[in-house]
Amino acid sequence: MYTCGGCGRSIELSQSNLGIRCTYCNKKVFYKERPTIAKSLEAR
Repeated sequence: MYTCGGCGRSIELSQSNLGIRCTYCNKKVFYKERPTIAKSLEAR
């Protein structure tokens, strides 16, 4: 799932329609939805 950068709606993109515009506001900017879980890493 992706979030539109213009209207903020959730959009599901597939391989066939990747790179097209938002069906609601016609913008081309999308953000990948990520979980809000914090990850901890150890430095080497």
